Amino acid sequence: MSGGQSAGGIHVARDESADTHFAGLAIGGLLSGCFGGEERAESPKLGLCETLLGAKNGEAAVKTTCGSDAEVGGTPQADVLVERLVREAKQSQESDLQRTRYTGCRMDTFEGDEISGTVDATVKWSALSLGIMDSPENSRRWRQANPSVYVEPEAAPGLTRLIAACAVPGTIESQPSDLPLQFDVSEASLGTENRWELLSTFARSIVKEMDCMKPPIIPSVLPAAA
Repeated sequence: MSGGQSAGGIHVARDESADTHFAGLAIGGLLSGCFGGEERAESPKLGLCETLLGAKNGEAAVKTTCGSDAEVGGTPQADVLVERLVREAKQSQESDLQRTRYTGCRMDTFEGDEISGTVDATVKWSALSLGIMDSPENSRRWRQANPSVYVEPEAAPGLTRLIAACAVPGTIESQPSDLPLQFDVSEASLGTENRWELLSTFARSIVKEMDCMKPPIIPSVLPAAA
């Protein structure tokens, strides 16, 4: 597996969104009621995205960013994503950690030729560690759900982030705390609560497939600020 460029012995993450099983599926007339009562086009690939993100959550997200057409990309299969993540973690050494970003699902909606919205759900091994979450700066930005899960409601405009410890058998001893999973969901028009619904479901879908020695508990409710 090729990595990104090195910086101080640590590999910088690269985006694997181009390496997808389901890139670029055009869906005409995505939702009824958006434009002239058009019927939603059924798609097995869109269905896989909804399985990964939650059917109701995915539909609500598409409604919010409604266009006349949409493209679905990414790799909306939890088992495929997990296989890549586990292989990467097992190949990692402390001085050479791979942090490839994998796109689980990307939904671009269009109004005419213009993109009207993009919902992007990604997962990677994080450059952050659980040990730094208690610092004053991070404690203002991050909310602790439990000892293994932290949430950053606004990691950037339109972006909600979650990190979760997952000890993968066969990895280096420090992997759970120094190499937690990082899940991101972005789309500014959704709002934090809607992004959280997608993010938490996405994280649970991946964690369910992972062979974590002690699976992290992903809450259904966004943790309250301290």
